[in-house]
Amino acid sequence: MDETTKNSERVVANSYPHNGKLLYDYIAKYGVNRTELARKMNVSSTTVYQYAKSPSLQLSILWNASLALNHNFLAELGEKLPVDYITNRETEQRQQIDELQKEIEKLKFELSIYKNIVGK
Repeated sequence: MDETTKNSERVVANSYPHNGKLLYDYIAKYGVNRTELARKMNVSSTTVYQYAKSPSLQLSILWNASLALNHNFLAELGEKLPVDYITNRETEQRQQIDELQKEIEKLKFELSIYKNIVGK
C-alpha cells in the first residue's frame, strides 16, 4: 500500500462522527433524563453514560436510542457522510412537489381563461 492510500485511509478513519457525542449532545440539548432513557432502552443508567462517551456505537444501540428518543440518529449520521444521497422518501416528496407545481400552473392558466371570459 502506498503512502497516499495510507493517508487517505487515516483521514477517513479519523473523520467519522463521534456517535456517543451525537447521543450526548441530544441528551444535553433536550434535557433528557438518562434514567428514563435507560428504562426505555432496557439498559442501566451507567450503560447510557458509557454510550455517550463511546466514539463508536453499534447500529442496534443507535436504533434503540432513536426509537426511545423519537429522533433519527441514523439519518443524522447519514447527513454527516460526505456522499451525496437522496432517500426514497425525498425522491417521492420531490415528485409530489413537481406534480403539485404542474397542477398549480395548469389551474393558473385555466383561471386566466375564465377571467378573460368573464371580463375581469
